[in-house]
Amino acid sequence: MADGRGFFDFERLTVYQRALEFADFVFELCKKMSPDYRNSIVNQLQRAAVSVANNIAEGSGKLSRREKIKYYSYALDSAKECIPPLTMAHRQKQITDSEHEKGRQYGSDICKMMVKLIQSVEAQELHKEVREEPGLYL
Repeated sequence: MADGRGFFDFERLTVYQRALEFADFVFELCKKMSPDYRNSIVNQLQRAAVSVANNIAEGSGKLSRREKIKYYSYALDSAKECIPPLTMAHRQKQITDSEHEKGRQYGSDICKMMVKLIQSVEAQELHKEVREEPGLYL
């Protein structure tokens, strides 16, 4: 493809698209927060949200299933890492109850999707091993 989209197959992943939506949500949320929180909660939350999408993209480009799982696990960890700063922002009255709940829902959705993606890659690895050495798993 001339525009490069064929090369970036991760863009077809629903979880990647959801991670981008979450990052958009986070950046809009952070614009409303007091400057007092810019170097702590805001920075941490934005970096973790961006890391979710980045690790999905990086993992999808790995040839080894083990490497894919490693980066997809990093994406899962980053999604979880977003929850404490969201909660702190809520406790500090920087975001509303509904914004906090929406952020937590994004996090929950992404974590569930990442677990399924990791399980899918692990299942592919197991099927590959069974095909290569069928007697070992009977």
